[in-house]
Amino acid sequence: MDKPPSPKTTAGGHVPPDVDILLSSMLSEIASDADIEVYRDMVLANGEVVDVSEVTKSDTKAEQLRKAGNRLYHARKYKAALGKYNEAMCCAESGSEHLAICYANRSAIYYEQEEYELALLNMALAKERNYPAKILDKLDVREQSCRKKLEQGQSKNIVLCPRMGINVEVNPRVPFLAKGIAMRQYPWCNRGLEAERDFRTGDVILDEKAVLSIVDVPLKYYNCSHCSAENQHSLIPCPDCVFAMYCSEACLERDKRLVHRFECGLTTKLRNVSMYTSNMGPKLFLYGLTLFNDDLDQMMEYCEQSVNAGGDPFTLDYGEYDPLAEFKELHKTVLNTNTEIEGSLKACAALSYAVLIKNLAINSTLTTKSHHRFLLNSLLHYTRVACFLMWNSHVNLSTTSTGHVLSGLTSVGSLINHSCDPNVAAIYMGGRLKFILLRPIRAGEQILTAYGPTWYDRNHPPVTYSFVCACPFCVQPSMQHWLATGRELSLGAERNADMLLAILQDEAFNDVDKLHAIQQYIQRHIRFHPEDTLSRIMTTYRLYLLEMVKKDIERMGREAAVARVFE
Repeated sequence: MDKPPSPKTTAGGHVPPDVDILLSSMLSEIASDADIEVYRDMVLANGEVVDVSEVTKSDTKAEQLRKAGNRLYHARKYKAALGKYNEAMCCAESGSEHLAICYANRSAIYYEQEEYELALLNMALAKERNYPAKILDKLDVREQSCRKKLEQGQSKNIVLCPRMGINVEVNPRVPFLAKGIAMRQYPWCNRGLEAERDFRTGDVILDEKAVLSIVDVPLKYYNCSHCSAENQHSLIPCPDCVFAMYCSEACLERDKRLVHRFECGLTTKLRNVSMYTSNMGPKLFLYGLTLFNDDLDQMMEYCEQSVNAGGDPFTLDYGEYDPLAEFKELHKTVLNTNTEIEGSLKACAALSYAVLIKNLAINSTLTTKSHHRFLLNSLLHYTRVACFLMWNSHVNLSTTSTGHVLSGLTSVGSLINHSCDPNVAAIYMGGRLKFILLRPIRAGEQILTAYGPTWYDRNHPPVTYSFVCACPFCVQPSMQHWLATGRELSLGAERNADMLLAILQDEAFNDVDKLHAIQQYIQRHIRFHPEDTLSRIMTTYRLYLLEMVKKDIERMGREAAVARVFE
């Protein structure tokens, strides 16, 4: 079963008007079932739209952005200020003091937010990058204050927070997946995941790191360009371009080796033709090319023979991780063509093609018409793969923003199918996909999540999928008929619901206690499902899971900052 498509039929707000016009022309003038070469030819005929000059680093621009960040800081608009400081860091020239000053300015924000570990880390980074000696005293005072507060136990990490990693026995061949889960073929939805043993409410059965992640353009200065982690916006810039930031040196180095070495000189062009997260297609192609040791002929020989052959990640031994073998299984994914968005996918692939051939390393490998055709077809195939398999997380930068997207492509996690009455919450955050049980699962049951709203998200607008949902809720003629398949709560269950509400509202109980109380209630009373009160508790539970995963990621970020400072 395919996830709801991610690329839209119109460009994002950051896309230049001339690119938006070109995209609209392709969609209106070219039939969606036309060969992709028709789309490519139209893009190449308008080459000046794609071949824009690359934005380069500039201390003048960096200073302007830093001062804008200062104004936001004084207005106590800390998130927006961090975004401006980060953008300034990306624009700062090599060896510029603006980079060091921005690290120091970020430390002031983290100090105000009582994120003392992150404040210390940013002060250390400022000093490593030649922070001006004439204003070093102010930084030293802040550093001593941070250390004193941490010594006094004023870290946010002292608050008890649930650990949200896998909490059951794992599969030795797939150590990020619970033991007792297998892939099955279903006649109505192709591949899926099935439980081979019983699981309980609250079991974390998957904690998979994304193969690749993509960051929507408006989030480039707020999230890691490699793993998409927020890291409370404490990021480091790519030393060579102005549109990539990373949560760690490890992510910077890994992205440079795998993909960004191709993208780095094209970031402005790629940014201009990116429709939300459509750049996952070219990113996946470049990743594959790297894994094939930049041998386009070898990659072409394998891929052309194996397309749509049917992938099975359970044939892999992740204990002996082989990224090329994993890529091959992703490549073999069988996809259902969605005619409603096929034109958009071809347009995105054609735009990406026009940009990638500007890269000298890529263009030098394209010595034949077959090479060009392979690149074009691959970009379309991987744009389709990304569209239907990647997970999205929606982020609002402000109360007025319409929401931006972080996306991750996973191997095992992509197998799960949809139900409006899910038994698992799928949470993509911090570059990882987690499956957490919403209710008990028995051996033999399919593991299911909701790609969009659940049946009890009653205020959520309806979502149109690329398939007809036939879950237990959707086959019922009405909500009343669906609820009639459940049972009324017993008096004991009603009393327990009142007790649960009291616990959730009582500050004497910590997050661990509250989460455990919700899970115990659902585990004990799931026999009444579907039921109105129980559905409201399930809604609360899903929100708690999101919050706890976020807090756990922030906890690990503080621990990493401390390790970096005191290494």
